[in-house]
Amino acid sequence: MLDVTALISRLPDDPGVYLMKDINDTVIYVGKAANLKARVRQYFGASSDSRYFVRLLDNILADVDVIITSNEKE
Repeated sequence: MLDVTALISRLPDDPGVYLMKDINDTVIYVGKAANLKARVRQYFGASSDSRYFVRLLDNILADVDVIITSNEKE
């Protein structure tokens, strides 16, 4: 099972793109953020995000890769 605390702790506070991957290393979701660590943390806290996949992340997420950018829009 994924150690969410360890995963989040290794993410930077920088802006960029995050790629959520399953156990097969398949990208299941791509997002952008002004603060990568804070954004990914939001998926695992009490959330008002009602998208179906967010509820499934605990069961299917294996890793998160990031690409650092100069700003959120880049």
